[in-house]
Amino acid sequence: MTQNTRATFDSKTLVPGLIAGLIVGIIVVTISISLGSFIFSGELAQFAPRGMGLLLFSGLVMGLTVAGLSSLPGAAIGPQDGPSALLAVAAAGVASGLAGVSNPEIAYHTVVTGVLLSTLATGAVFFFIGQFKLGNLVRYIPYPVIGGFLAGTGWLITRGTLEGMAGQSLSLAALPSLVTPDALFRWLPGALFATAVLLILRKFNHFLIWPGIVLGGISIFYGLIFLRGMTFDEARAAGQFMQPFGSGGLWQPFLPSHFADVDWAALSGALDSLAIIPLVSLIAFLLNASALELVAKRDIDLNRELRVAGLSNILAGLGGGVAGYHLLGATALAFRMGAQTRIVSLVSALVCGLVLVAGGSFISFLPVAFLNGMLLMLGLSFLVDWLYDARPKLPVADYALVWVILFVIGSVGFLEGVIAGVAISILLFVFKYANVNTVRDSLNGQMYHSKVERPAIQRETLNRLGESIHVFRLQGFIFFGTSNSILSRVREILEDQTNRENFIVLDFHRVHNLDSSAVSSFVRMRQLADLHDIYLVLTQVSPLMRRQMEQGGFVGDQRVQFFPSLDHGMEWCENMLLMKYEASTQFISTSLESQLKRSFPHPELVESLMGFLERVEAEAAQTLMRRGEASDAMYFVESGRLNIELTTPDGEVIRLRSIRSGTVIGEMGLYLHQPRTADVVTLQPSVLYRLDADALMRMEAEQPQTAAALHEWIALMLAERLSDNNRAIEALLD
Repeated sequence: MTQNTRATFDSKTLVPGLIAGLIVGIIVVTISISLGSFIFSGELAQFAPRGMGLLLFSGLVMGLTVAGLSSLPGAAIGPQDGPSALLAVAAAGVASGLAGVSNPEIAYHTVVTGVLLSTLATGAVFFFIGQFKLGNLVRYIPYPVIGGFLAGTGWLITRGTLEGMAGQSLSLAALPSLVTPDALFRWLPGALFATAVLLILRKFNHFLIWPGIVLGGISIFYGLIFLRGMTFDEARAAGQFMQPFGSGGLWQPFLPSHFADVDWAALSGALDSLAIIPLVSLIAFLLNASALELVAKRDIDLNRELRVAGLSNILAGLGGGVAGYHLLGATALAFRMGAQTRIVSLVSALVCGLVLVAGGSFISFLPVAFLNGMLLMLGLSFLVDWLYDARPKLPVADYALVWVILFVIGSVGFLEGVIAGVAISILLFVFKYANVNTVRDSLNGQMYHSKVERPAIQRETLNRLGESIHVFRLQGFIFFGTSNSILSRVREILEDQTNRENFIVLDFHRVHNLDSSAVSSFVRMRQLADLHDIYLVLTQVSPLMRRQMEQGGFVGDQRVQFFPSLDHGMEWCENMLLMKYEASTQFISTSLESQLKRSFPHPELVESLMGFLERVEAEAAQTLMRRGEASDAMYFVESGRLNIELTTPDGEVIRLRSIRSGTVIGEMGLYLHQPRTADVVTLQPSVLYRLDADALMRMEAEQPQTAAALHEWIALMLAERLSDNNRAIEALLD
């Protein structure tokens, strides 16, 4: 015996499982009898017993399937009112179309064929949705909507049970008649029992609680009946006990030979009702499954449950059974009883089978008030969970939404309540998202630089003029409300700085998408760029978003530039500034010796340093260093341009830094005696001066002052890089 099997038949689960299974089975039987008489009514009333048998057959087959295959031990399944209501409409249409036919069996077999086909179609839809793993789409249903759905379910169960016990509708006008002695006897014991059970379960949790509740409850109700001096037959006649079912006669399987009696023309007239049964069942199942996750307090394998429900419908459909899926109320009742075991599904199925084959006379000994009290307890528990316990757990808006859905369900209808909840959730989401700052952070050219190594004179220029480069790193989904806030930020910048050339950089790296209404804000931003003579620089815009912009009239030209990354966009802005204030950024037309004398700590030692360097000329696209190679030299860049690159495992080349004249490269590996960590590739013909490890050691021995000045210069360059990085990090963290 496996561990799971031993756990299933453990004494702490066996007793609650048997009791819960018996009660759930009685609920499924009651549902099946009610829905059978509902579908086969009017001109089909003579076939009601057979119709009840078809629904009981569904309960039997579905219960056995779920007991063996479900990922949720204790789940209850059976025919449902949603598809049954549509079947009732279709059955009435078929019966009306075949009124006056000499053989009434034709109408019955035609209706059962419609039932069979709709159940098989429902099973196929369920199975394939689960097979293609589309069940998780239900995760997108907002949490308060599911809460409102459960609260509405609780209210409908509570109201329906109270009305059933009282024998009349609940209203202010009916209040006086509810407090008469006879009326109080009908509904008050069940209500008090439900309240007492709910309070007990909120205080205690033991596997013997439920056996005590069931045995004690039945005994109390028997005692109340006989205290009134009523005999058993008088109590049954007064509706205090369930009416007995006939012994046998319900199981009459639908055979292939019966298809010969089907009137296909009459059946085609009912296809409008039959065709939507799979869709209605799927939506209801997904709502029930989401609610069951909250009841079970754990995730459910929705795709597996869809396949299990699909298979159970297919098997039931082969015997003429009615479409069904997991029963929210009955499953929740089993869980409240602490019976999360497959015994519940198994016993429930056996109860259906027993009534189907042998009749259900034993059910007639159960007090109606006891069964109603159990259902009322379930309805009250849903209401308490979501109207009382959920208050401190939910934000005010979400808690209010639960009440709204409950009100709509109670006053209008179930589907309307769920639709209203989803619609309000969408509006709340849009409102909340519109207040989320789409600008992740805002920087300027003084705080944040491109990954381009520049000589000191250019760095000084950029630090002085960098405020004219404004960087907005955007995030999320951009629509009209959020894009308008970006436009407002740009307007503020132009109002504050009208005397200096401005660059507005918009980084889309973390933008998921944008809608067409947002494009109009960017078009207006473009108009501002033309009016104020500024540049708009957009970086890392996806091809899809760029097409949207171009279709909306936002296109690139001299004033609007697109770049593949923020680094490339910043480099372009910096180059534009340097071109305006320093004539050129491509080449420094002075020798390395002249460049070093501007930044070297001791300019008089530069000539001595040059004696240890070896001049190197490199062509474009030449790999100067390779990742993993030994670091045996560093290079001083006199002219040209180089990139430090890293190739990812999937072949993407990432630019780590860009090196220009007046800078040095490879110094870290040489000083740390570590292999190269990236590739260095020339982008254009370059002139460099090489200082290898041997020459450095010779310098330290022969010209220690020159070596000390070199070390000091390298330390200053590293400190400046670290300072720039710290400024950028601080700006990003603000």
